[in-house]
Amino acid sequence: MPDTSILLIACVVFLLAGFIKGFVGFGLPLVAIGLMTTIVGLPTAIALFLVPAFGTNLWQGFAGANTAALFKRYWTFFIPTMFFTWPGTLALSRVNTNYLTALLGMLLCTYVVLSLTRSQFVVPRRLEKPLNPVMGVISGILAGLTGAFTMPGVVYLQSTLLPRDQLVQALGMLFTLSTIGLSISMGTQNLLSAELGLVSVAALLPTFAGMMLGTRIRRRTSEERFRVYFLLALGVLGFYIVARSVTALINQPGL
Repeated sequence: MPDTSILLIACVVFLLAGFIKGFVGFGLPLVAIGLMTTIVGLPTAIALFLVPAFGTNLWQGFAGANTAALFKRYWTFFIPTMFFTWPGTLALSRVNTNYLTALLGMLLCTYVVLSLTRSQFVVPRRLEKPLNPVMGVISGILAGLTGAFTMPGVVYLQSTLLPRDQLVQALGMLFTLSTIGLSISMGTQNLLSAELGLVSVAALLPTFAGMMLGTRIRRRTSEERFRVYFLLALGVLGFYIVARSVTALINQPGL
């Protein structure tokens, strides 16, 4: 069991991560895993992240007024994402994912720059039916390979022009199912323990507190300003992913 200082640090980290997630609808892994990895290591950080991620995503995705309508519209995207996270995770030991992760981060940054400087990329409603399962499979495999649920899932949902609150709720539904897939994958590979589970449960309260504060501020923000903040947050995430992947490649033995 971590000592008191680590528990206090974890509470502060998850409070901040929850606030960012409540405001823009994502970002919990970026802050929570990114900061906790420097203290306890990556596998432990991911394990600690699972309960707060599942709890907050469940609340974000299924406590709103549009659950039935969103699930009806996107279920053929959500379900493949959940199931294909598992085979993506199994491939981790067979491929060097740093190249792929760096590419995803660069694509994310490119998308943000184009969206902020030019007309927004839009997926017409008539194309959602054939695109949903294709994007779900791709999103699930890439989430399993890289641990990032953002690309292309967040970009795809944002491109369908959902209103602010519906977009945030749809992201919660996507992340809930993705977290279930990731948890099952980690459990089958013996990366979870009862001790880590208890600490992860303890991190749930500060995460919810931060998320509720972020949600309150989001609801006072205009749609256009939210769109700008949303894209800027995606840009920061993309830059972080690229930097982390390039650093890992540079530090590889033999390079």
